[in-house]
Amino acid sequence: MISYFRSLFTQRSLQNSSSSTSAPSSVETRASAVQQPGLRADQNVRTGEDAWTLERVKDRISIGARLTHCVVDIGLDILVKYGTHISVKEGEATQFVAEWTSVRVPKIYAILHDETTKITYIVQEKLPGSSLMDHLPTLDAATCSSLADELKNILHELTKLDARGAMGLFGRPSKYDKGILQKFSAHDPGVEIRSTIEFVEWIPKQLRDICDIDKMPSPDVFDFSCGPIFSHGDLVPENILIIDGHVSGIIDWDCAGWYPYFWNDYIGRWRRKMPAFRDGKWMGMMDKMTTPFSSEVEVFDDFYSCADRYL
Repeated sequence: MISYFRSLFTQRSLQNSSSSTSAPSSVETRASAVQQPGLRADQNVRTGEDAWTLERVKDRISIGARLTHCVVDIGLDILVKYGTHISVKEGEATQFVAEWTSVRVPKIYAILHDETTKITYIVQEKLPGSSLMDHLPTLDAATCSSLADELKNILHELTKLDARGAMGLFGRPSKYDKGILQKFSAHDPGVEIRSTIEFVEWIPKQLRDICDIDKMPSPDVFDFSCGPIFSHGDLVPENILIIDGHVSGIIDWDCAGWYPYFWNDYIGRWRRKMPAFRDGKWMGMMDKMTTPFSSEVEVFDDFYSCADRYL
């Protein structure tokens, strides 16, 4: 059975309540009908609702240029991201950001899920530019500073979404089963996290199962009264596209959702552990683009690092 998803957001969907219509052929239709300038009908690629079927997308993948193990360039500035690990919610989160902010993200043309193979396909725009990660070693101080200013503005723009959801990933309230938190979710799959205090105590509580630990995050360090922020969830150089010294887009929104107030600072600084960031350029950009929460980041990372070794 094939599910074919239409990702057009309404006010109701923003409250985690969406409706779908089943066609007589048992194919659920939720495909995006947005139009992309420049697509030519004679190329057998259209953005109309009837254009994207699993058969058509699979055919395009077979003759496309593979960029990574799960991303294929099928031409005309269109990519297909696919796999059993790819979530429908990633495409929907991308559309959510496009709908309510000015942040440049890929246009989503269709989201398809094959129930037989459990593979999800996201047909999306190929944004111009290449990853900040590729350019970081050669960027001068002035360009790094300018990019940090642009990223700071992007983070500020995302604050428009802070009040539009509760703790948890987009479309998965109270759950954090993507990104660097995925292994902890797998260790404790039934957990539901609805507040900052539950988030920061989640990992220490798991450590109690395997080692002698009774230390818990202190309210003297964390402001448990702060509400969640909407975050990309993994805003690191690999997911930031730049061209001619400017940010051209933010990609890979699979970790997007509502996190504790310190998360943007934490996830950016988490990258400092990798050898590629030892020159300090990214950390210098972080100092300029995010609100620093040094104490929170240090304490949370102590628990995270310990759990990462033992869980």
